[in-house]
Parts: sequence; C-alpha cells; structure tokens
Amino acid sequence: MSFCPQCGVENPSTARFCDQCGATLPAGSTRPPQPNAPTAAARPANSTGAAGPSTCSQCGTPVIPGEAFCDSCGAPLLGPSTSASSRPAAPDLPYGGVPPQPNYPAPQPSSFKPQAPPVQSFQQAPVAPSGMPVRNVLAPAQLFVPEEGRAIKLPEASQVVIGRIDSMSSYTPDIDLTPYGAFENGVGRRHLQLSVQSGQVIAEDLGSTNGSFINGRKLSPHSPHQLRNGDELRLGTLVMRLQL
Repeated sequence: MSFCPQCGVENPSTARFCDQCGATLPAGSTRPPQPNAPTAAARPANSTGAAGPSTCSQCGTPVIPGEAFCDSCGAPLLGPSTSASSRPAAPDLPYGGVPPQPNYPAPQPSSFKPQAPPVQSFQQAPVAPSGMPVRNVLAPAQLFVPEEGRAIKLPEASQVVIGRIDSMSSYTPDIDLTPYGAFENGVGRRHLQLSVQSGQVIAEDLGSTNGSFINGRKLSPHSPHQLRNGDELRLGTLVMRLQL
C-alpha cells in the first residue's frame, strides 16, 4: 500500500494517482507523510488545486485537504472561490460569520382584565296581597268555630300545631280542640300546622288520618297551602273559619 503525500490517504500499491485528491503518487511510498507539514513547493498555503484548500475561504478555519465543505461554516471548499482581495468584505459578525439573532421587542404587559363574577339574583319573597296584614306571628288571627259559636285566639308565635290531647302519651298540642268535640269529629293528635312564612299564613296537613280541607278541598299531606281571610278549615268533620 502507498500513501498520498498530498492528503495522506491510503491507496493501492499499483495506483499512480491518489483516489482522494488526484495527486501523483511516488513509487514505493509506504509511510504516510507527517500531518500539517506540507512543503511550500508541494502545497502552497492558499492553493486551489485538485486537493482543495487548507483553509476555508469563507471563515478562515483550517480544514483537511480534500474535504468538500467546511466543518465550521459549511462553505464549499472544492468549488471555484474568489480571492480575499476580490470578494466583498464580510460584515463584522460574531461567532465566525454566523448572523446574529434578530432583536425582538420586549414583552408588553397583557391588557386582559379579569371580569367580575356575575351577581346572582335572588328571588324576592312574595308580598302580601292588598288588604292582608303583613305579619311575623299568627296573632291577632283567630279560628272561629261556628258549631260552638266561639273563637280560638292564635298565640304570638310563628308556628303552632293544632290537634287534641292524648292522655295515653301525655301529648298536648299548641292548640287543643278537645273542648270543641275534637275526638268525636275525628281530629288527630297532630292534625294541622299553621305557620307564618314571608308574611303569609300557611296551613300544612301533618299526615292526619281523616284529612284536612280548605274550602272543601283536601290538602295533600305535608304540602303547604296559603290561607286567606275567611277561608274555611275542616279537620275531619270539625269546621272552623279563619279570621285574620
């Protein structure tokens, strides 16, 4: 095997010219030449022969003879190149000819403004109809019992339970209808509840056996019903009239 004195590439012993750079191979050259020691006559510093330049004409970086492109800037090495005096002067660029990064404007503060959460609207409590007093307690309303000709005054309370006394369990409701024939008329111990809600008198059947009726209409158990002045209440068969 013989080594090219121009580029140092190993060639077959029968080759007369280097397969890499095309230089003439001397006979019997079996030892590669010392790298980076070319003679002035054999390879000038700025030679542009077949072996290629030893320095990149674009960035001036030393290159290996025979390389097609510069490892530093990627410029072609084997093509025709202009001399340093004939090519225009390169701009003063940092990092070996690499163009600088563009200057972007500084980030501006965002103009986004968070919106306040929507205000929830609450339904206003119903207002008592005209002619009906607005109250917080049941008094001075009363229950008039036509059969007895007497009236039962409702207390200064916002809620009462109407029924009858049970001697077995010692239970006594807020309004006891025992003196008005509650047992005989089918009134339960906890029969009906009267309460004040948003200024209105509300009646609610407490799941009685014989039922509660407003103006002849039966109430569903535990279903509130608004009362008005003069409404007829019937618990079982005991009839009363509301006077507000």
